[in-house]
Amino acid sequence: MGVTAPALASERPRVAIEVVGCDPAVARESQRIAAIELRAILVESDPAARTTPGGAVTRVTATCRSTEVVIDVSDPTTGKSLERAVSLADAPPNTRARLLALAIAELIAASWLELERNPEPQAVPATSLAPAAEREAARAAMVSRAPELAAVADVRLLASGDMLFGGGPRAAFWFSHVFFLQLDVLVDYGALGRSTGVVRVVMPSASAELGAAIATFSTLSLAISAGARGGFVWMKGIPAGNAAFGSHQEGAWLGPELAAQVSVWPPAPVHPVLAIGVGAHLVGVRGTVNDGRDVKAVGFWGALSAGAAVR
Repeated sequence: MGVTAPALASERPRVAIEVVGCDPAVARESQRIAAIELRAILVESDPAARTTPGGAVTRVTATCRSTEVVIDVSDPTTGKSLERAVSLADAPPNTRARLLALAIAELIAASWLELERNPEPQAVPATSLAPAAEREAARAAMVSRAPELAAVADVRLLASGDMLFGGGPRAAFWFSHVFFLQLDVLVDYGALGRSTGVVRVVMPSASAELGAAIATFSTLSLAISAGARGGFVWMKGIPAGNAAFGSHQEGAWLGPELAAQVSVWPPAPVHPVLAIGVGAHLVGVRGTVNDGRDVKAVGFWGALSAGAAVR
């Protein structure tokens, strides 16, 4: 558990895309698709918006010349000006709008990626840069394209009061600056002492959760998620002497899960993640122990996890 919100700003970046000399239908469709690809807000192509305080806009002019399109990008978030020519000659007419949109999005992305790799350049551009919030929105649009991968270690508390220890991999996929899907696979183990011996427990599980970033700051971000976790459990009793005997119990388990997740210093490429979760075994296994507490993979459980995430 644990996930990093990809944005420190609540707004999406803004782009103005002007397509000159192309079929009007191709122009409109390419503008729409490019904005979706960039997770950006499409605004009117107003040159004044480029320098309006609080309203910095990445401006694009795509000029069609027969089957070639020259794309020019003026980006106040990085102070860059980029140009690229692409050919639409080999593209079927019904795919040209999408091809043009992808070319526009790729050129803008090439500029915005600098915000992730070099957020505070030593050589300051001669042109005025966009406000910090606009720069962060553009950076976040690029970060949110990639999944966040993490390795976590966890402690799981069963309803019987027993603790299991384990961990595993986790991945988060962002739909937007706020919402994400999180998947993980964990394996937990414990050797649980009882008056008649030891119960060895192995509990692999997997979860799928939908989550939302609810607060993001420069040094940490907080998210909540809810979903379901299921798996299998093996319990094997090891008797302490001849007066007792050991047995083997196993079965599947499944139930809901709710988690609160904190990422520390989220802008860093590698950063710590912490989480606390609670859930319930709606389907589970009770390990029966004669003359001792049962091992309960039934009822409520809690978990604490910590690890490192990479984006």
